[in-house]
Amino acid sequence: MSLISTLWKCAFSPRLFKIYEITRIGHLIDKSYEPKSLERWGDQIVICFAAIWTISLYTTPLVAPVFYQRGSCLVDNVYFLTKVAAGASVILLASLAVRSCSRASNPTYLKFLKTLNDATMHYNSETKQELHKYEFEFWAWPIDFKITDVDGDKPREKLTLEKIAASSGRVKRQTSKEFIFTLPCKLLSCIVAHTFAINMIYPGGVSIINWTFRSMLLKGRTDLIKQGGERYKLLTVDNNQIDTIFVDRRNKTTEGNILVITCEGNCGYYETGIISTPLYKGYSVLGWNHPGFGGSTGAPYPLQEENAIDCVMRFAIDQLMFSEEQIILYGWSIGGYTATWAAMNYPSIQSLVLDATFDDVLPLAITTMSSWLEGLVRNIIKDYFNLNIAEQLNRYNGPILLIRRTEDEVVCIPSNTLTGNRGNVLLHKVLIRRYPYLFSETSECGVLLTRFLSVQPSSRKSIMEAVQVDERHCLELIANDIEKNNGTVTYPSTLGRDSDSKTKQQLVLFLATMYMKDQPSTHCAPLAVDLFNPGWDSASALHIKQ
Repeated sequence: MSLISTLWKCAFSPRLFKIYEITRIGHLIDKSYEPKSLERWGDQIVICFAAIWTISLYTTPLVAPVFYQRGSCLVDNVYFLTKVAAGASVILLASLAVRSCSRASNPTYLKFLKTLNDATMHYNSETKQELHKYEFEFWAWPIDFKITDVDGDKPREKLTLEKIAASSGRVKRQTSKEFIFTLPCKLLSCIVAHTFAINMIYPGGVSIINWTFRSMLLKGRTDLIKQGGERYKLLTVDNNQIDTIFVDRRNKTTEGNILVITCEGNCGYYETGIISTPLYKGYSVLGWNHPGFGGSTGAPYPLQEENAIDCVMRFAIDQLMFSEEQIILYGWSIGGYTATWAAMNYPSIQSLVLDATFDDVLPLAITTMSSWLEGLVRNIIKDYFNLNIAEQLNRYNGPILLIRRTEDEVVCIPSNTLTGNRGNVLLHKVLIRRYPYLFSETSECGVLLTRFLSVQPSSRKSIMEAVQVDERHCLELIANDIEKNNGTVTYPSTLGRDSDSKTKQQLVLFLATMYMKDQPSTHCAPLAVDLFNPGWDSASALHIKQ
């Protein structure tokens, strides 16, 4: 490589953070890369320019009217801005040049750069293994998996909320007059959705927050790599690059042949998020970051989120070689949206675990904003952020585990109330859809379920005793219903069709305790390891009769 070529590549190559080495006894250790003073200075200048550029995207709309009002000084303003831009360009070019020269004189960086170039030109198992010895900016990482390589140019059909609404006839076509009348509101909704709303719903996608958390994410990622984690870059159908990590426990632990795919919350990253709980249980785990989070590109709009989790699922099945039946989807908070979307489109998965999740984002969004903005909020959610988790969940018929935080301060209306926890509504909708005969003809079961979910777990025993819930009897009734369907679990179920009111109440309370477990904690507390499990499978009731 010529000197000019080396300097050019050093100027625009990624920052190097860590170097991984394996000791003689097989332990993986990490060493921080120590750049020379000139490289460090150049990096800081480049980072500052990137931060200023990001901030300017948000501040320009606020500053522009000031310059416009000073129209009499327009020439002076243009001249001033031109001088500032020219000076900034000189500083930026100088910092790039200094950084380039410093890197080119550093043997450690040059060795890394050669490894990266080799991997970029010939990405195979050998070059990839060498590249994994370095921790660097993810934008330079080669692509490990493209979903188009599996699906081809024509992606397979996927079920979405829009298709569900269209097939059910809930989508109303507007007349030309109605369209013109609502156009101003739609334009305002579009502007707010793509500026403020996206950042309020997914604050973890804001560039400044990503930048603030960078050292914490690096530490978390390093810890996962030391546990055997391997980083991958996936390319979605809409060309977003998704940052993932895979910890393979196959043939190493009892649960290692089961893969848990984690779906983080609106400010969560796989480096510091829910991945730790299934790891402690011995599962193989695949974590990924939302579009716009961490090393992932794009923005967390619903369609990009769906394409991301779809790519993750195909990667797990087609490259990591896990069957659908070996996969558990684990979603926390707003991560329940992508988890339920994947469950709806991959119905053969082993189970679905939803932790601190709500039924629909609309009620929570309305409560967060002022009442006079309700109409605008409804339009934005309907057109841009239709995160109806319950609707998707009810298109999945496999085992489910819902985990509710008894001191949740985020998904409650009103806040910090067990009665107002939207997890209650999610459970209610699941039971009504799966067991409609338990809620037909009378509202007694619905009222009883609401009261049962509104009291502290310590007080539920008295309610179950008053209703005389007998676990064995309930399991026998469920088993009998399954046997009527040739031993197959189907939903909606006929359970309770021939039962009296008292029996229905017993079944409702029993099913509520099977589908939902409580953790006495706030919304963001880590999930207790012993609470994580694949959830209850109603087919297990058949064992009681054997």
